[in-house]
Amino acid sequence: MQKDIHWYNPKEGPFQLSGFAWFHKEGCYRRLPGLPEYEIPERVNELANCTSGGQIRFRTDASKLEIKVKLTGTASMGHMAASGQCGFDIYVGDPGRQQYFATAIPPLYGRTYESAIWDFDSRNDMREVTINFPLYQGVEEVLIGTNQNALIKAPTPYQSDKRVIFYGTSITQGGCASRPGLSYTNILSRRFHLEFMNLGFSGSGKGEHGVALTIREIERPACFVIDYEANVTTEEYMMTLVPFIETYREYHPLVPIIVMSRIPYAQDVALERYEDYLERRNHSKSTVEQFVQNGDQNVTFVDGSALLGENWHECTVDGVHPNDLGFMKMADGLEGTMESVLQVFLNRE
Repeated sequence: MQKDIHWYNPKEGPFQLSGFAWFHKEGCYRRLPGLPEYEIPERVNELANCTSGGQIRFRTDASKLEIKVKLTGTASMGHMAASGQCGFDIYVGDPGRQQYFATAIPPLYGRTYESAIWDFDSRNDMREVTINFPLYQGVEEVLIGTNQNALIKAPTPYQSDKRVIFYGTSITQGGCASRPGLSYTNILSRRFHLEFMNLGFSGSGKGEHGVALTIREIERPACFVIDYEANVTTEEYMMTLVPFIETYREYHPLVPIIVMSRIPYAQDVALERYEDYLERRNHSKSTVEQFVQNGDQNVTFVDGSALLGENWHECTVDGVHPNDLGFMKMADGLEGTMESVLQVFLNRE
């Protein structure tokens, strides 16, 4: 690494952190409160340390840009690239025109690493930079390095101070994108100039009451996407979905809620689980219809079976978790619905 690099802590201005709802109170890269007020399963509490959905935003004219990282653990997943599990990736461009630039790739067996993002011969015009946090690992420290005379300025303000919240499973968390920017929530964050919060908990998104109570504490929601069907049995899903929505509604009566049924798995057909799959999907759909009939016009159903398209069986790494193609198709399929509900809600506000 260059010796003339000046290192910045992105917890301080003018950098802007997003995706960590309790950061302003606790100052750590964590997706749930460090000392939850409500009962949260131990595994959910552990997974909250994974930084999926976190972002660092800023503008700079730096000719050199580097990143220095200290993780809480190492890459350990056979079916997910280390770059997605433990890496950071970098996008450059104004809101709505962001393009992928580079990935800070972690070592396979190490918790610390440094990576040069760019090194140009001369100073640049101001660039808008978005850095995505790892999807499946915790971050103890991250530092941003630039050449000594570089300018660092605040990023372009969001369209609104309201946030889009996702709750769900390993798929929501980002398993198994090859790098952080390719999880479907991060893809969508580049299409809507709003703060996104990822509350996907691998194997542990089960619609518990304490989790619902905690999520509803997040202030200024613009939309709440519920996608936890895959982590529970059909019976558990039927028992929890309505109470989960009702609990959230007690605090946020008008916020748009999108209920997603899960994407199809390869084994649904091979192991003759299709009837169970359809039963879950139909429960999601009928639940939304019932809320609408009861006067809640701000609940919408998205059919997960249609998100991956004709070649859906090519869109995962293991028959379950999307690959990059699968995540892009999920984002494409969700974009129209999100645009409709966000436009109505934000204009109303």
